[in-house]
Amino acid sequence: MKTEPSAALPERGEPPTIPAVAGGPAPRIRACLVVLGGEQFAIDVRRLREVMVVGKPTAVPGAPSFVRGVANLRGEVLALLDIAAVLGLPACRVGPSSKALVLEPASSQVAIVVDDVVGLETFDEFRSHDDAASTTHAFGVGWLEREGRLLTLLDVPQIVETLRIRAREAATCRA
Repeated sequence: MKTEPSAALPERGEPPTIPAVAGGPAPRIRACLVVLGGEQFAIDVRRLREVMVVGKPTAVPGAPSFVRGVANLRGEVLALLDIAAVLGLPACRVGPSSKALVLEPASSQVAIVVDDVVGLETFDEFRSHDDAASTTHAFGVGWLEREGRLLTLLDVPQIVETLRIRAREAATCRA
């Protein structure tokens, strides 16, 4: 893993990390490393706007269990989503010192709570699902290698869309 100037990183709005075109250089991936349910994951920074401290979240009566409340970030109300259950992991802790990742685009008004933010790293190698790997998560787009371990690179937009679908289904069942 090498650091590189941010100007050399792919621009926001480009498609999520993809393997290199045959014969071309491998894409470099800048990822935010987080802990969810005791496991480390990677999230492409192009999917994130910022990291926030949750503070005191406000409960949302009648919301699905994965909506851990709402929080105010400089006047913007953000829904706090816990994606751990979708990944088959225990729920994240949510309290005054908890962290959440505010998603890009800003219009989504969503942040995902995490147990911890490990940091940012640049990876030289991306392994797609076509490559053999010992573990997999349904919402991973592939793996990144860190210190001899494979980290799942999460498809955050797909996870959030799955939660939106579940919320709509739950609302339909209550109606």
